[in-house]
Amino acid sequence: MAVSDAKRLKRSEQARAHWGEETAEVLMEVVVPAGQDMATKADLDAAVGAMKVNLLRALLITLTPLYLGVIAMAIGIAGLSITG
Repeated sequence: MAVSDAKRLKRSEQARAHWGEETAEVLMEVVVPAGQDMATKADLDAAVGAMKVNLLRALLITLTPLYLGVIAMAIGIAGLSITG
């Protein structure tokens, strides 16, 4: 059941009167506004999984040319040492 903005405002005013301005403000920040859903554990797991995939992809794209460059340099040095 969604809470209307009017009910939310009323509760905010009651919290201010009972607990003070700062506590009421913090309370209203942590209470999910009407019409919005809280993130579930599954939502967070999916977001972390997507971030891991993106990070690994970025590392692969960044490090592959460096790795290939090191291999090419090693082959070049080996060739120079053989030829003399």
